[in-house]
Amino acid sequence: MKALKFLVYSNSWISLGAGLLTLLSFKISSQNPDFGYGFDYAFFVFFSTLFSYNFQRVSRLKKIATHSPNSWVVKNSITAKILLVISLLGAIAFIPIFDAPFTLMWLILLGVISAGYSYKNFRDLPYVKIILIALSWAIASGIIPMIISGTQSLGITITSFGWIFFYIIAITIPFDIRDIGIDEDSKKTIPQWVGIENSKKIAYLCLAISLLILIFQGVRASIIPFITSYLIAAYLIYKSTPSRKDLYFSFLVDGHIIFQFMLVYFLC
Repeated sequence: MKALKFLVYSNSWISLGAGLLTLLSFKISSQNPDFGYGFDYAFFVFFSTLFSYNFQRVSRLKKIATHSPNSWVVKNSITAKILLVISLLGAIAFIPIFDAPFTLMWLILLGVISAGYSYKNFRDLPYVKIILIALSWAIASGIIPMIISGTQSLGITITSFGWIFFYIIAITIPFDIRDIGIDEDSKKTIPQWVGIENSKKIAYLCLAISLLILIFQGVRASIIPFITSYLIAAYLIYKSTPSRKDLYFSFLVDGHIIFQFMLVYFLC
């Protein structure tokens, strides 16, 4: 259990998901990453996600210690700071701007979103939090891989962005359901706005839109694994309640990204 909590609360689990989602994006867009820049960029996404998520927590360590003194990051603050340094060095080592200079603009945008989460209270803007999360994931794992691989098709780039954007919204809604009793009313999360059951319906709709975009993109060979994966995601959403333990969300729901990669990448 201690190892599991480290994996989850050090943000290594969600960072692994981000890296694997990036590889999946290459795969289904017929831009299979070779053992050069494709995998290099997936490592960059892993380390930059690890840095971003830990930076958001370490930068608010005093506030977190006041409200949640037993949280993992408070009890393991030195480990979190070491991970912050390691992830920063890893991200720098694999940064793609030298092989693909046109990614710089998008990387700056991602940096602004991440910094805003920590210092400018982007996460507290009404109705905006979940959009920013989905936007950052869809740019990092959807748009930039297409730029790196030299994709000339605007349609492929848009669909690569679109299916990830709606998928991330769908699997992020359970976290807002978890936090409905914690989030301030001013945040106006989807569950606060429309209620838990209607939030789940919105998540199902987002999964359906994401699947339709994938079909439009032409992922015929992968469609059965994706349908299977999305049905499992729908079940995880259906079973989401505020009373469930945090590991249900942080391990199982976040872990769906990893499960989906294994299902689609290796079976197609």
